[in-house]
Amino acid sequence: MPQQEKNKMPDGGRMPDKSKQHSSVVRRAVDRVFPGGRYTVDDPKLRWSLIVGTSLVAAFLMAPHSFRVYNLVLGEPARETIVSPITFRVVDESATGKSRDEVLRSTLPVYDFDDEMVHDVQDRIRNAFRSLREYLAAAATKGPLEPYKTPESPPEPQVSAAPAESPGFRPIDDQTLRTGFENLLGVTVHPPAFFALKAVGFNSRVETDLRSLVVPVLLKGVVLSRELVIRDGKRGILLRVRSKDKLEPLKDLSTIFDLKEAENFINTGETLKQSDLAADPALAQEIRRLATALVDVNIAYNRDKSAALRETALAAVKPVYFQVSKGESIIKKGEPVNEGHLKKLAGLNSANPAYSQYMIFGGFSLMLVLLMRFCFYFAEQHLNRARSSTRDILLFCILLIGTIVLVRVVSWLGTVIPTAGQGMGPRSILFAAPVATGAMLVALMVDARIAFIFAVLAAMAASLTVEGDLYVFAFYFVAGIVGLHGMTRTLDRTSVLRAGLVVGLANMLVILSIKMALGNLTHIQDFYETGLGFLGGIVCGVLVSGFAPLLEPLGYTTNVRLLELANFNHPLLKALALEAPGTYHHSIMVGNLVEAAAESIGANPLLARVGAYYHDIGKVASKTKPGYFIENQGRGPNPHDKLEPSMSALILVAHVKHGVEKAREHRLGAPIVDIIQQHHGTSLIKFFYNKALERANKNHQVVSDDKYHYPGPRPQSKEAALVMLADVVEAACRTLTDPTPARIQKRVQELIMSLFSEGELDQSTLTLKDLHAITRSFVRALQGIMHARIDYPSDNGAQEKQNGDLHRLPTEKDRHRSSRTPEEGGKNIRRLGL
Repeated sequence: MPQQEKNKMPDGGRMPDKSKQHSSVVRRAVDRVFPGGRYTVDDPKLRWSLIVGTSLVAAFLMAPHSFRVYNLVLGEPARETIVSPITFRVVDESATGKSRDEVLRSTLPVYDFDDEMVHDVQDRIRNAFRSLREYLAAAATKGPLEPYKTPESPPEPQVSAAPAESPGFRPIDDQTLRTGFENLLGVTVHPPAFFALKAVGFNSRVETDLRSLVVPVLLKGVVLSRELVIRDGKRGILLRVRSKDKLEPLKDLSTIFDLKEAENFINTGETLKQSDLAADPALAQEIRRLATALVDVNIAYNRDKSAALRETALAAVKPVYFQVSKGESIIKKGEPVNEGHLKKLAGLNSANPAYSQYMIFGGFSLMLVLLMRFCFYFAEQHLNRARSSTRDILLFCILLIGTIVLVRVVSWLGTVIPTAGQGMGPRSILFAAPVATGAMLVALMVDARIAFIFAVLAAMAASLTVEGDLYVFAFYFVAGIVGLHGMTRTLDRTSVLRAGLVVGLANMLVILSIKMALGNLTHIQDFYETGLGFLGGIVCGVLVSGFAPLLEPLGYTTNVRLLELANFNHPLLKALALEAPGTYHHSIMVGNLVEAAAESIGANPLLARVGAYYHDIGKVASKTKPGYFIENQGRGPNPHDKLEPSMSALILVAHVKHGVEKAREHRLGAPIVDIIQQHHGTSLIKFFYNKALERANKNHQVVSDDKYHYPGPRPQSKEAALVMLADVVEAACRTLTDPTPARIQKRVQELIMSLFSEGELDQSTLTLKDLHAITRSFVRALQGIMHARIDYPSDNGAQEKQNGDLHRLPTEKDRHRSSRTPEEGGKNIRRLGL
């Protein structure tokens, strides 16, 4: 540290004790849990205990509490009013039955279509006619006679043999020949028909005419009774084609024949009228009879396949449910029990069994533990929160439980307060739930980034508590985001109420957008709900104003609290002004410097200014005396001249420790305590260290610098770093004999560069850009503070200094020097690498 640091050291003056206040109940309770006024316990077991304990309590509040099993008797009056504790669904048996019936009606029956019967009949006709033609041809040649042996019991007797295959020919009687023909054809052939065919020699034209009558009928398909098919398949049937082994739908049943229609088609058809048989009606008649005998049923009902299809279709039918909402009355006291009541109660007992309370409770607990732990992990890894302090976790836990309690209370009010307007339901009042309160308090106590995480967590917990949907979550989440944004620049308590007003307006817009998205903005109820949303925002502002002072004993210092500490009538500042006026004035100057600089780098200007006011309060502690610090010394002797350098350094170091003690005693808050503790970092007290080196060199001794360093720690925040820089700069610039703008700028750059190179700013998150902005802000402010003054002449024309304190006018040389300030400043600022 520069020489001026030796000027700031404790005094033994004791501040009056009349300003001591009684601790509140909350503060005494916190002191028992966190003794010493520090709330950053690093015990992981304690943090995990808070997370798990909060999750269990929150899960108990979120989960439904009614797990009774109701047993009512049909027809008897209900002994109590039963309200559904959860939202559940009940199977609508009537609607489900209708759906199953519709599925059954739409499921087509399956019929087997033997399309291969056409080929079989054609093959039989072809074989039978060819065999008889060959026999008649052989008989016409009158080959040698050989005994003709017919097969004893052939499945399909062969009546002909080629002359080449027989060494001789034996004639067969007509009866035997007709029997063989019937066996080959597969149907009974009456003698008139046989003799008519024999008369024409079973010629191929007759064969063709016979096939032309049979094949078209079999190709279209023949059923036993088309009336039965139409009755079973009013919407059509499914044909299971034998050759393809797949189902093909058939909607038009008029395209198929039954046996009677097939006979009519054969007997009345125009096919034979266009053939040679038209001239022989008797033969044509016999051909039609034979064709009718050859036609058989080739479409048959498949009972097993149809049943399997119906079962598959019924299995795919989903039950039809009707929903019973949470809070809906199932049955009122004295109302007779009917089937509808019993169905609802059965659905409730099924959806809400006794063991389900443990599953729901366990599920909510596990989910909350994971969410909270991941939230803190995200904050530690990505939001520059090196380690979440126990007080942050404790604040999270308190506010999360409080949010769920608020939602529960508002939900309960919806069931007991009469609804206003038509269509207003119990859930409408949920728009008035002040869920944004927690996020606003976190933004006020910690910062907006952590509040954003809490807003997500609180919105999720609140929507699960009321069994809300995505729109409810979005409503609560947006309210939390708007609320935390309104708390980032809170300068007085009315700012909190204004933030609540903004939340209310945002709630109205979100509700309107949700209604428009759902297409429900058509009833007066929707406008009532927007009013409830506005009311919820106002309640948020009121609750934040009321709860903020109760949470400050956890160690948080809000902007409202900082404004109270900035009051110069505070006992510590009054004692500083009375007992150490030089230190008091120095602190005010440092406060002015850091406030402007904090604005330029995005730090908290109010915290920086208040921290500067109190950073040297250790100089008026009971164990120190203000006179040991140069700014409080008169023109008398310096008490350090009679002390060893190590003792002087010890006095200087002690004022930090005493300042921390007084800050905790007066509950200035953790941020102020940190600034007091860190405003010197671990810097070296160079003046007394050099003095010790001079004495040691004369006596040939070695001096260790351990006794001449401040204990630290180094500044951990931008505000603490600003107070360190302003403290050094303000004291050093007062030693300038000729404080011209160029000299001020050069001195400021040298001091900041010195602290930067020593590593005192490494942990403060300040960037080179920030240091550049701080330098310009300090130079501008110091130039205004140390401006030149006119020496007013006395009556005899001589210029005299009044009070020995007036600055003289700058000389002509100095005026020219000040005009070169920008160039010199540009060269010097490059030393910072900016």
